[in-house]
Amino acid sequence: MKKVIALLLAVLMLAGFAACGKKEAEVAPAASTDAKAADLPFAGTTLRVILATHDWTKAVEKKLPEFEAATGMKVEYEVYPEGQLSDKLNVELGSGGQYIDVFMCRPLQEVQQFIQNGYLAEVSDLLADPEYQKDDFITAALNGYARNGANDGKFYGVPLVTERQVLMYRKDLFEAKGLAVPKNLEEFEACAKALHDPANGVVGVALRGKPNPAVTQFAAYLYGFGGDFIDFANNKAIINTPEAVKAFEYYGGLLRNYGPTDAVNMHWNECAALFSTGGAAMVTDADSIWASFCGPDTQVYDKTGFAVSPNNATWNICAWGLGISANSPHMEAAKAFMKWAAGVEMTKYIQTSGISSARTSAWEDPACTANYPAELLAAIQEGNKIATKAYDRPMTTSVAAARDVIGVVITTSIEGGDVQAAADKANEEFQKILDEDAAAK
Repeated sequence: MKKVIALLLAVLMLAGFAACGKKEAEVAPAASTDAKAADLPFAGTTLRVILATHDWTKAVEKKLPEFEAATGMKVEYEVYPEGQLSDKLNVELGSGGQYIDVFMCRPLQEVQQFIQNGYLAEVSDLLADPEYQKDDFITAALNGYARNGANDGKFYGVPLVTERQVLMYRKDLFEAKGLAVPKNLEEFEACAKALHDPANGVVGVALRGKPNPAVTQFAAYLYGFGGDFIDFANNKAIINTPEAVKAFEYYGGLLRNYGPTDAVNMHWNECAALFSTGGAAMVTDADSIWASFCGPDTQVYDKTGFAVSPNNATWNICAWGLGISANSPHMEAAKAFMKWAAGVEMTKYIQTSGISSARTSAWEDPACTANYPAELLAAIQEGNKIATKAYDRPMTTSVAAARDVIGVVITTSIEGGDVQAAADKANEEFQKILDEDAAAK
């Protein structure tokens, strides 16, 4: 009897062990599924992202599948030229913007207006995450996403692209004429005159001439003549001062005498197309888009030299960044995208494509600047040292309207009109804009 009981107990114990083993085997797959879900916290989320036509966008597009695979979310993105982008954002965000999650925006173009209108979500909590390395951002660039550019601890976006104005010139044409790289504006004009050869398909200089877009490039010349847009201490428009008028006359004269015949219709895209195919001897524009002017895929890659803009006429700005709609239905997913797209790792990857980033670590990493021509890198580093202006357009909420007003003077100068009269009229209109903006704050 004792043997029988012992045998029965042994059988029962084995049955119990088997049951436990079976139970563990059944539970294991569920645990694995939970772990997978934890790794993909945004599975099933579709993020709508609005991007600008820009080299940064081209670079980040290549990495989007990796981000989607790592997060489980689907990124549906749209790309628009900057003018169309601004119009689209104003319309959709103004109507609630509930269908936009993340979008590219410009600190000196629309960000202050978007902050004032409540279109942008505050992302200070994201920046407070130690993993995001807030202190790695170039201070001036990050401050572009604070109200009025003040570092008050509240931020409504993160910077992506910084830029300075640089001179790009055809080394072969300079050598053929025995010309030295111009150091001041007088030498710059002399070089444009000497190299202007439209009969052989080369103009002396290509600059933005389309009224509104031209303002940002004209700004460097304005500073080079000692002028500015605003007397900030008194909130006064000063685009009709002797210094400003000289700058308008100089800029317009360059294009009228040594530029393309359709200069008044040229944005940076058209200037880049002309220079990249060998149709211009010199151009000054933002270093962040240098590849479009003279990158490896152009006809002038091995023929182009770089220098700081003549007369140290430059600026150092944050051109583009990312914001999140205050009405985004996917706020955490949007922040995850922003953390990835403007994170240290992604920033370094993008800068290897020749895009001027907003993070110090990328500029200090030789691997991130290896694709920059040595002369360009030297010009950028020098520009970082000497640039005293952190804006390339009027610092006002209604910046688009201000640019329209100032652009008229540029067109007048290109066409050989009365610059002083045009500047006086524009100054009155600009002052009204400043007064209205001040009253609205």
